[in-house]
Amino acid sequence: MMRLFDRKQFRILSLVSLTIGMRTLGLFMVLPIFSLYGEKFTDSYLLIGLALGAYGITMAIFQTPLGRLSDKYGRKLIISIGIITFIIGNIICADPVNIYGLILGRLVEGAGAVSSAGIALVHENVPVNTRNVSDAIIGIAIGFSFMLGVIAGPILSVVVSYSTLFIIVAVIGVLSFIPLLTIKETRKEYAFETKAKMDFKLVVISIISFFIYFYMIIFYFYLPFFSLKYFNVSHFYEFLIPVVIIAGVVGLAIARPADKNKTVLFSLVSLVILLISVPVFFLNNRVNDVTYFGLSVAAFYSGYIISETVFPTLITRLAREDSYGGNLGFYTSMQHAGVFAGAVFAGLLLVKINQDLSIMILLIISFVFSIFLLYVLTKFKEIYLKD
Repeated sequence: MMRLFDRKQFRILSLVSLTIGMRTLGLFMVLPIFSLYGEKFTDSYLLIGLALGAYGITMAIFQTPLGRLSDKYGRKLIISIGIITFIIGNIICADPVNIYGLILGRLVEGAGAVSSAGIALVHENVPVNTRNVSDAIIGIAIGFSFMLGVIAGPILSVVVSYSTLFIIVAVIGVLSFIPLLTIKETRKEYAFETKAKMDFKLVVISIISFFIYFYMIIFYFYLPFFSLKYFNVSHFYEFLIPVVIIAGVVGLAIARPADKNKTVLFSLVSLVILLISVPVFFLNNRVNDVTYFGLSVAAFYSGYIISETVFPTLITRLAREDSYGGNLGFYTSMQHAGVFAGAVFAGLLLVKINQDLSIMILLIISFVFSIFLLYVLTKFKEIYLKD
């Protein structure tokens, strides 16, 4: 598969994947223990939920303007600013004084919203017909970061304090500068204008991404509760490793067919798999079977990784080439708005964990609506590569 890229293209893809992966590793390391950390400062699950999702709302706000600024001033500069903000936010979280300080730290952490700039940097340096493959590789880096983070976070929290864990995350942020600084940026990457506007089709795709990420954060909220029926927190890796590998193989397997003008087809496939996975996953509250549990988690990850592979490519096929940063910025803004909404929703229902039927119905409706939106956008016909 690496034969699809020349040495320079593969180098940029690898370095951007490493930078994004290290940054997201930090986010995922604190995920399994965040609620426990929040309980040190408040007994309000709503405020804990707000702290959990706070980074999502600032990411949603800043993705589009930072994406457009990266179109004009360069990807490396904007990504560097984002990493610095991420580091400062984690330092605040390490010693927040109270729950409001923790919320502030998460807001600052999320203000470094640079995913769109990173993806745009890759997309403008690889061939158009290999963007799904490059997105799949970035997605696998993020998936590996999640797997490593949820394993390492709980283990480290036993060895060091929760506060020290945030310091470790800040150090990881510092280390993520290393691969970024070795990327050589060309004039092509920052000589863009910032006047391009989103059209209806791009907005529709971004709305769909909101529902996908709304489900994602709710999935992560419920995952520990369902997992503890079979595994201790320190043994989550026993099921996460195989399911992430399965989903990663699925993502890579569809990447090349999707590049060969099957992007809309696999966008539909991802939404259908996610739709099916909703009742399957939530039935874990009623089915006491570890194999079923593993399959339900694998179903979510497969649908999620496929969506991460194909939907960004739909954006770049529809957007003007000189506005990838801005359009991908809006797309990722909607994703993180979904994270914030889902986290707050989960926080409100934390004390009523048995009320999962209403959540399941809401998620099913959102994915049925997403499939309808995809039909309105494409009539399920392919959006071909631009000439």
